[in-house]
Amino acid sequence: MKIIGINASPNGSSGNTGQVLTALLDGAREAGADVQVFLLGELTVKPCRSCRVCQRIGTCAIEDDYPKIKAALLEADGMVLATPNYIYNVSAQLKALLDRSFSMFHCQMLAGKYGAAVLTSGGPLYQQVEEYLMHVIGNSGCWKVGSITAMEVQLRDPEEKAQALKEAASLGRRLAAAISNRMRFRDQEAEREQCFEMMRWLVAQEKDSWPYEYEYWQKHGGS
Repeated sequence: MKIIGINASPNGSSGNTGQVLTALLDGAREAGADVQVFLLGELTVKPCRSCRVCQRIGTCAIEDDYPKIKAALLEADGMVLATPNYIYNVSAQLKALLDRSFSMFHCQMLAGKYGAAVLTSGGPLYQQVEEYLMHVIGNSGCWKVGSITAMEVQLRDPEEKAQALKEAASLGRRLAAAISNRMRFRDQEAEREQCFEMMRWLVAQEKDSWPYEYEYWQKHGGS
């Protein structure tokens, strides 16, 4: 069982996002998971330039660190997206990664895996960012296990920080348990099926322009 943590904070492991993500992954490790972390602030993931090469041949034309992150996500059983709230959105580092992953979304390559999210925020207006993260996880094909949000003021208080890290570790254990037990979440099934069918329809409509994605669906059926 392998879980990939994506730390999208420029502050790396020492920042608020990194500390909460570390606690979550420690919990997953205690439950038997192997974990790997990608620090986007120390890697190079350039913005998508909409050249559509990935849709035609299956590989990205941009040379940077994205391919190794993609390969790890495809190999893993679960993922954790961790980001600070920057002006009511995810960090630029995470948005670049998500944009570069759009062909994986089209093909539902992560279908059947499991996901969780970590969000840190300087203020209380973060709900839409948390919802966006979970929407991304679900529409990637993953089962949504849960999310944790911690405000900066909480992480400055020793007692509140300890509680937040405890909750993060608990989420990590739940994520590992969901993977181990191959859990299904009935309340997510209709939304997953809707997204699955929408992506299959979209790719079929563009089969001449997106041959790799069409061939992928023909071969894998999105599984």
